[in-house]
Amino acid sequence: MPVTDAGPLLTTVVIPVWDRYVGPRFLDAIESIRAQGRPARLIVVDNASTVSLPELPEVDVIHSPERLSLGAARNAGLARVETPYVMLWDADDVMEPGTLGFLEAEMARDDELVAFGAVIIEEPGGVRHRWPRPWIRHLIGRPALFALLDCIWSMFPTTGATLMRTAAVNACGGYSDADSGDDWSLGSLLAFQGRFGWSERPGRRYLQHEGSIWDTYGSGRHQLGHAAAVRQRLATSDVAPAWLRRALPLLAICQWSAVGAHLLAVRLRTARRLS
Repeated sequence: MPVTDAGPLLTTVVIPVWDRYVGPRFLDAIESIRAQGRPARLIVVDNASTVSLPELPEVDVIHSPERLSLGAARNAGLARVETPYVMLWDADDVMEPGTLGFLEAEMARDDELVAFGAVIIEEPGGVRHRWPRPWIRHLIGRPALFALLDCIWSMFPTTGATLMRTAAVNACGGYSDADSGDDWSLGSLLAFQGRFGWSERPGRRYLQHEGSIWDTYGSGRHQLGHAAAVRQRLATSDVAPAWLRRALPLLAICQWSAVGAHLLAVRLRTARRLS
């Protein structure tokens, strides 16, 4: 394990970037990781960007000759990771000070943890992002139940301020080859590899804007597509328990119900705001 003046190198941060994401916010994201006070290897995946990347000293840049899906771009970086821990970061998000050291310390406390995450803060506004729900900190104490429920509805982030064990992520096959929902597919398998940890400490400043992933792929149709992709990964992965693979038709019904409940809740919230 490489050792630096700031301690052992434990974590690699992978950042896919392309086109309009190449800008000041991207440089802010890089700088926020460098300012953590902990050594980290940075891998940037140039996903066939039409905008040239700036000079990035001490950053490993992977150039894709053709545009990949977001999940495939993440996997391209993941394939180069040699550290025990990995974090997948978005090019327009900023890491809160002290986040990396905090997450590494939490992972080191418990060998059964496969991932440990921290809260998302929205920009502009500075409020806690609605997802994941705060009550997950109580549910993660029951790993089997949590893993099952995470297959029904995505409850835990596998990107952003979530540190994951590289070996566990690789055992799951990484992210799905898709532009959205790829993180849920990984999370649904990762939950069967070990326990998740969670803290309400802010770790990531998230810029939600027009054209963002959620803004583009947040419709009911897309959510049903993400759910189908989860079932496909579960059906073909040795990580998923055999009983769950046999119960995929029942899981589909549960997923459809969860999507319907989500859409109903969105409409009710919208109606209350307009009333």
